[in-house]
Amino acid sequence: MTRGAPRGAGAVALALAAAAACGKLGPDFTRVVAIEVAALDSVEELDTLRPQARALDGRGDAVSAAIAWATVDTAAFLEVVDATTGVAAAERPGTGHLQARVGALRSNLLTVRVLPAADTVLAPGLVRDTVILSTPDSLSDSLGVLLQDTTATGPVNLTGRPIVFALTIYPAGAGPATLVTSSTAYALVTTDTVATSAGLAAVLVRILPGTPPDSVVVQAAATRAVGTPVPGSPVTFVVVVQP
Repeated sequence: MTRGAPRGAGAVALALAAAAACGKLGPDFTRVVAIEVAALDSVEELDTLRPQARALDGRGDAVSAAIAWATVDTAAFLEVVDATTGVAAAERPGTGHLQARVGALRSNLLTVRVLPAADTVLAPGLVRDTVILSTPDSLSDSLGVLLQDTTATGPVNLTGRPIVFALTIYPAGAGPATLVTSSTAYALVTTDTVATSAGLAAVLVRILPGTPPDSVVVQAAATRAVGTPVPGSPVTFVVVVQP
């Protein structure tokens, strides 16, 4: 026996078909459902940071959307200076957070460490040395600098910051000399970048075979992330060469 359709089934089917045709059923894949964000995990004090964000639709594709940025911290470690691009200024050392928003939809938090900016570089040891060529190894003593941030509780040694050492020979045209960071190194290097460890960065000068120079001058330069030299930079060392 053939059963008939339940009463009203045809009308429901027609209504469903009409709703589907109007796009009223099923998920709206064109809607922004997520915000993908990224940024460097650290920035130096006084510098700026530009995070990245893109809105994703229900298919995971990037779509055009008005993205607004803000900080979520009560303490001003980071300050968003352009809510459209997310460009943020590093106000003071600490850990700040950034968040992007499209309408009521918010992204995951971006955690950014604000590193202290150096405000002094100095030579904690000798700035003048002598290399005697008749000794077994024509190598200077360590020529080092100390990079610090001055705080209310005293100076803080800064780690992982670049110090650029540059060597000049006098008189010009004399035999070569090189910068080394190991007593076993001999490769010719006249400019070297050394990262600080517990605030310290150092090189040595080795006199290579040839007509020896009268002296070698080494300058150690420290620069903030914003491009300005750290007070005290460059530190100058003089290595006198004797037979």
